[in-house]
Amino acid sequence: MKYLFSVIDFRRWLILTCLVTSLAFLSGCKEAVYNQLSEREANNILLTLLKGGVEADKRADGEKGYSILVSESKMALAIELLKMNAEPEEPYRTMGDLFARNQLIATPAEERIRFIYGIEQGLAATLSKIDGVLVARVHIVMPDNDPLANQVKPTSASVFLKHRADMNMQVILPAVKDMVVHSVEGLTVDRVAVTLFPATATSTTPSDVPITRFFGALVAASSVSTLWMLLGLPWLLVVLLAVALFFATRLRALLWSYVKPSSSGMDSNERGERPVASAKNRFH
Repeated sequence: MKYLFSVIDFRRWLILTCLVTSLAFLSGCKEAVYNQLSEREANNILLTLLKGGVEADKRADGEKGYSILVSESKMALAIELLKMNAEPEEPYRTMGDLFARNQLIATPAEERIRFIYGIEQGLAATLSKIDGVLVARVHIVMPDNDPLANQVKPTSASVFLKHRADMNMQVILPAVKDMVVHSVEGLTVDRVAVTLFPATATSTTPSDVPITRFFGALVAASSVSTLWMLLGLPWLLVVLLAVALFFATRLRALLWSYVKPSSSGMDSNERGERPVASAKNRFH
Protein backbone atom coordinates (compact mmCIF):
# COMPACT_ATOMS: atom_id res chain seq x y z
CA MET A 1 0.00 0.00 0.00
CA LYS A 2 2.91 2.36 0.67
CA TYR A 3 4.17 2.03 -2.89
CA LEU A 4 0.65 2.40 -4.23
CA PHE A 5 0.31 5.78 -2.51
CA SER A 6 3.71 6.74 -3.90
CA VAL A 7 2.44 6.08 -7.42
CA ILE A 8 -0.66 8.19 -6.77
CA ASP A 9 1.43 11.06 -5.36
CA PHE A 10 3.74 10.91 -8.38
CA ARG A 11 0.80 11.14 -10.76
CA ARG A 12 -0.50 14.18 -8.90
CA TRP A 13 2.94 15.78 -9.13
CA LEU A 14 3.06 15.08 -12.86
CA ILE A 15 -0.38 16.62 -13.46
CA LEU A 16 0.58 19.70 -11.43
CA THR A 17 3.80 20.09 -13.40
CA CYS A 18 1.95 19.89 -16.72
CA LEU A 19 -0.58 22.49 -15.54
CA VAL A 20 2.15 24.89 -14.43
CA THR A 21 3.97 24.45 -17.74
CA SER A 22 0.78 25.07 -19.70
CA LEU A 23 0.03 28.23 -17.71
CA ALA A 24 3.55 29.50 -18.29
CA PHE A 25 3.14 28.84 -21.99
CA LEU A 26 -0.24 30.57 -22.16
CA SER A 27 1.09 33.60 -20.32
CA GLY A 28 3.44 34.24 -23.24
CA CYS A 29 0.72 33.97 -25.87
CA LYS A 30 -0.47 36.93 -27.88
CA GLU A 31 -3.93 38.38 -28.36
CA ALA A 32 -5.54 39.82 -31.48
CA VAL A 33 -5.64 43.60 -31.51
CA TYR A 34 -7.62 43.52 -34.80
CA ASN A 35 -9.13 40.70 -36.82
CA GLN A 36 -11.11 40.15 -40.02
CA LEU A 37 -8.72 42.43 -41.90
CA SER A 38 -7.76 42.40 -45.54
CA GLU A 39 -4.15 41.60 -46.37
CA ARG A 40 -3.46 45.24 -47.23
CA GLU A 41 -4.93 46.48 -43.94
CA ALA A 42 -3.02 43.84 -41.98
CA ASN A 43 0.27 44.79 -43.64
CA ASN A 44 -0.28 48.49 -42.92
CA ILE A 45 -1.12 47.83 -39.27
CA LEU A 46 1.86 45.50 -38.89
CA LEU A 47 4.18 48.13 -40.37
CA THR A 48 2.80 50.83 -38.08
CA LEU A 49 3.27 48.70 -34.96
CA LEU A 50 6.78 47.57 -35.87
CA LYS A 51 7.85 51.14 -36.63
CA GLY A 52 6.40 52.17 -33.28
CA GLY A 53 8.51 49.58 -31.47
CA VAL A 54 5.62 47.19 -30.72
CA GLU A 55 6.27 43.53 -31.48
CA ALA A 56 3.43 42.15 -33.61
CA ASP A 57 2.63 39.18 -35.84
CA LYS A 58 0.24 38.67 -38.74
CA ARG A 59 -1.91 35.53 -38.78
CA ALA A 60 -4.06 34.24 -41.64
CA ASP A 61 -7.55 33.15 -40.53
CA GLY A 62 -8.70 31.58 -43.79
CA GLU A 63 -11.88 33.09 -45.17
CA LYS A 64 -12.11 35.46 -42.20
CA GLY A 65 -9.10 37.42 -43.40
CA TYR A 66 -6.10 38.28 -41.25
CA SER A 67 -5.45 39.09 -37.60
CA ILE A 68 -2.74 41.17 -35.95
CA LEU A 69 -1.41 39.70 -32.70
CA VAL A 70 0.43 41.53 -29.93
CA SER A 71 1.39 40.53 -26.41
CA GLU A 72 -1.01 41.40 -23.61
CA SER A 73 1.50 43.78 -22.01
CA LYS A 74 1.72 45.79 -25.26
CA MET A 75 -2.02 45.85 -26.02
CA ALA A 76 -2.70 49.36 -24.68
CA LEU A 77 0.34 50.80 -26.44
CA ALA A 78 -0.65 49.12 -29.71
CA ILE A 79 -4.21 50.46 -29.60
CA GLU A 80 -3.00 53.99 -28.83
CA LEU A 81 -0.41 53.86 -31.60
CA LEU A 82 -2.94 52.64 -34.16
CA LYS A 83 -5.44 55.28 -33.09
CA MET A 84 -2.89 58.06 -33.53
CA ASN A 85 -2.00 56.75 -36.98
CA ALA A 86 -5.65 56.22 -38.02
CA GLU A 87 -5.25 52.48 -38.50
CA PRO A 88 -7.05 50.51 -39.80
CA GLU A 89 -8.18 52.75 -42.60
CA GLU A 90 -11.84 53.71 -42.52
CA PRO A 91 -13.81 52.20 -45.44
CA TYR A 92 -15.34 54.62 -47.92
CA ARG A 93 -18.64 54.11 -49.69
CA THR A 94 -18.82 54.26 -53.46
CA MET A 95 -21.54 55.45 -55.82
CA GLY A 96 -22.43 51.82 -56.44
CA ASP A 97 -23.09 51.31 -52.74
CA LEU A 98 -25.19 54.45 -52.48
CA PHE A 99 -27.28 53.76 -55.59
CA ALA A 100 -27.77 50.03 -55.22
CA ARG A 101 -30.60 48.59 -57.29
CA ASN A 102 -32.22 46.84 -54.36
CA GLN A 103 -32.97 50.12 -52.62
CA LEU A 104 -36.42 51.70 -52.64
CA ILE A 105 -37.29 54.56 -54.93
CA ALA A 106 -36.08 57.84 -53.39
CA THR A 107 -37.26 61.40 -53.84
CA PRO A 108 -35.24 63.87 -55.96
CA ALA A 109 -33.99 65.57 -52.79
CA GLU A 110 -32.75 62.25 -51.38
CA GLU A 111 -31.09 61.42 -54.68
CA ARG A 112 -29.29 64.78 -54.64
CA ILE A 113 -28.05 64.33 -51.08
CA ARG A 114 -26.90 60.82 -51.88
CA PHE A 115 -25.08 62.04 -54.98
CA ILE A 116 -23.23 64.77 -53.06
CA TYR A 117 -22.30 62.29 -50.35
CA GLY A 118 -20.95 59.92 -52.98
CA ILE A 119 -18.71 62.67 -54.38
CA GLU A 120 -17.43 63.45 -50.88
CA GLN A 121 -16.64 59.79 -50.23
CA GLY A 122 -14.86 59.39 -53.55
CA LEU A 123 -12.70 62.48 -53.05
CA ALA A 124 -11.85 61.48 -49.47
CA ALA A 125 -10.85 57.99 -50.60
CA THR A 126 -8.60 59.46 -53.30
CA LEU A 127 -6.97 62.00 -50.97
CA SER A 128 -6.29 59.32 -48.36
CA LYS A 129 -4.02 57.56 -50.86
CA ILE A 130 -1.57 60.49 -50.88
CA ASP A 131 1.70 59.67 -49.13
CA GLY A 132 1.65 60.98 -45.57
CA VAL A 133 -2.13 61.45 -45.35
CA LEU A 134 -3.69 59.55 -42.45
CA VAL A 135 -7.30 60.78 -42.54
CA ALA A 136 -9.12 62.68 -45.29
CA ARG A 137 -12.57 64.27 -45.16
CA VAL A 138 -14.34 66.32 -47.83
CA HIS A 139 -17.48 68.38 -47.26
CA ILE A 140 -19.30 69.89 -50.23
CA VAL A 141 -22.03 72.51 -50.12
CA MET A 142 -24.10 72.65 -53.32
CA PRO A 143 -27.02 75.07 -52.81
CA ASP A 144 -30.26 74.20 -54.56
CA ASN A 145 -30.50 77.46 -56.50
CA ASP A 146 -33.69 78.62 -58.11
CA PRO A 147 -33.17 79.05 -61.88
CA LEU A 148 -35.33 82.17 -61.80
CA ALA A 149 -33.48 83.79 -58.90
CA ASN A 150 -31.37 86.87 -59.52
CA GLN A 151 -28.63 85.86 -57.10
CA VAL A 152 -27.03 82.42 -57.33
CA LYS A 153 -25.30 80.93 -54.30
CA PRO A 154 -21.91 79.47 -55.28
CA THR A 155 -20.79 75.94 -54.51
CA SER A 156 -18.09 75.55 -51.86
CA ALA A 157 -15.97 72.73 -50.46
CA SER A 158 -13.80 72.16 -47.41
CA VAL A 159 -11.09 69.53 -47.11
CA PHE A 160 -9.71 68.12 -43.86
CA LEU A 161 -6.36 66.31 -43.99
CA LYS A 162 -4.66 64.71 -41.00
CA HIS A 163 -1.11 63.88 -41.98
CA ARG A 164 2.15 62.62 -40.56
CA ALA A 165 4.08 65.28 -38.70
CA ASP A 166 7.29 64.58 -40.63
CA MET A 167 5.64 65.27 -44.00
CA ASN A 168 5.45 68.74 -45.56
CA MET A 169 1.93 68.84 -47.00
CA GLN A 170 2.02 72.51 -47.99
CA VAL A 171 3.54 71.59 -51.34
CA ILE A 172 0.49 69.52 -52.34
CA LEU A 173 -2.16 72.13 -51.51
CA PRO A 174 -2.46 73.44 -55.11
CA ALA A 175 -2.84 69.89 -56.43
CA VAL A 176 -5.49 69.06 -53.82
CA LYS A 177 -7.53 72.14 -54.65
CA ASP A 178 -7.23 71.49 -58.37
CA MET A 179 -8.49 67.93 -57.98
CA VAL A 180 -11.48 69.00 -55.87
CA VAL A 181 -12.39 71.79 -58.30
CA HIS A 182 -12.40 69.44 -61.26
CA SER A 183 -14.52 66.90 -59.37
CA VAL A 184 -17.41 69.21 -58.41
CA GLU A 185 -19.49 71.04 -60.98
CA GLY A 186 -19.57 74.84 -60.57
CA LEU A 187 -16.76 74.93 -58.01
CA THR A 188 -13.91 77.46 -58.22
CA VAL A 189 -10.50 77.45 -56.58
CA ASP A 190 -11.27 80.39 -54.31
CA ARG A 191 -14.21 78.44 -52.83
CA VAL A 192 -12.07 75.49 -51.69
CA ALA A 193 -10.60 75.48 -48.19
CA VAL A 194 -7.97 72.92 -47.22
CA THR A 195 -7.09 72.48 -43.54
CA LEU A 196 -4.01 70.52 -42.50
CA PHE A 197 -3.59 68.87 -39.10
CA PRO A 198 -0.30 67.12 -38.25
CA ALA A 199 -0.63 63.93 -36.22
CA THR A 200 0.93 63.75 -32.77
CA ALA A 201 2.01 60.12 -33.09
CA THR A 202 5.64 59.45 -32.35
CA SER A 203 7.19 56.44 -33.99
CA THR A 204 10.67 55.06 -34.29
CA THR A 205 12.44 54.34 -37.50
CA PRO A 206 12.73 50.75 -38.72
CA SER A 207 16.44 50.80 -37.86
CA ASP A 208 15.61 51.42 -34.19
CA VAL A 209 13.68 48.14 -33.94
CA PRO A 210 16.15 45.36 -33.00
CA ILE A 211 16.09 42.62 -35.61
CA THR A 212 17.84 39.27 -35.44
CA ARG A 213 17.86 35.96 -37.30
CA PHE A 214 16.11 32.88 -35.98
CA PHE A 215 16.97 29.78 -38.05
CA GLY A 216 17.55 32.02 -41.06
CA ALA A 217 14.37 34.12 -40.67
CA LEU A 218 14.39 37.81 -39.69
CA VAL A 219 12.40 38.35 -36.49
CA ALA A 220 12.22 40.97 -33.75
CA ALA A 221 14.85 40.43 -31.09
CA SER A 222 12.24 40.54 -28.34
CA SER A 223 10.38 37.58 -29.87
CA VAL A 224 13.32 35.15 -29.81
CA SER A 225 12.55 33.94 -26.28
CA THR A 226 8.92 33.28 -27.23
CA LEU A 227 9.98 31.33 -30.31
CA TRP A 228 12.40 29.22 -28.30
CA MET A 229 9.63 28.50 -25.79
CA LEU A 230 7.30 27.44 -28.60
CA LEU A 231 9.96 25.10 -29.98
CA GLY A 232 11.01 23.74 -26.59
CA LEU A 233 7.57 23.11 -25.09
CA PRO A 234 6.83 19.92 -27.12
CA TRP A 235 10.24 18.48 -26.22
CA LEU A 236 9.70 19.36 -22.57
CA LEU A 237 6.39 17.51 -22.57
CA VAL A 238 8.08 14.49 -24.20
CA VAL A 239 10.78 14.47 -21.51
CA LEU A 240 8.17 14.74 -18.75
CA LEU A 241 6.20 11.84 -20.20
CA ALA A 242 9.37 9.75 -20.52
CA VAL A 243 10.33 10.46 -16.91
CA ALA A 244 6.80 9.65 -15.81
CA LEU A 245 6.84 6.32 -17.62
CA PHE A 246 10.27 5.49 -16.20
CA PHE A 247 9.26 6.15 -12.60
CA ALA A 248 5.92 4.42 -13.07
CA THR A 249 7.72 1.33 -14.35
CA ARG A 250 10.20 1.36 -11.47
CA LEU A 251 7.47 1.81 -8.88
CA ARG A 252 5.45 -0.97 -10.43
CA ALA A 253 8.47 -3.28 -10.29
CA LEU A 254 9.12 -2.37 -6.66
CA LEU A 255 5.49 -2.91 -5.78
CA TRP A 256 5.49 -6.30 -7.52
CA SER A 257 8.70 -7.35 -5.75
CA TYR A 258 7.13 -6.39 -2.43
CA VAL A 259 3.91 -8.31 -3.01
CA LYS A 260 5.41 -11.46 -4.59
CA PRO A 261 7.66 -12.61 -1.68
CA SER A 262 4.82 -12.13 0.80
CA SER A 263 2.54 -14.25 -1.32
CA SER A 264 5.22 -16.94 -1.72
CA GLY A 265 5.88 -17.06 2.03
CA MET A 266 2.21 -17.32 2.81
CA ASP A 267 1.81 -20.24 0.41
CA SER A 268 4.77 -22.12 1.86
CA ASN A 269 3.49 -21.67 5.39
CA GLU A 270 0.09 -22.90 4.43
CA ARG A 271 1.66 -25.88 2.69
CA GLY A 272 3.79 -26.59 5.81
CA GLU A 273 0.96 -26.40 8.30
CA ARG A 274 -1.35 -28.79 6.57
CA PRO A 275 0.95 -31.91 6.81
CA VAL A 276 1.61 -31.25 10.52
CA ALA A 277 -2.08 -31.10 11.28
CA SER A 278 -2.61 -34.38 9.43
CA ALA A 279 0.21 -36.06 11.35
CA LYS A 280 -1.22 -35.01 14.68
CA ASN A 281 -4.57 -36.40 13.74
CA ARG A 282 -3.02 -39.69 12.76
CA PHE A 283 -1.01 -39.83 16.01
CA HIS A 284 -4.13 -39.42 18.11
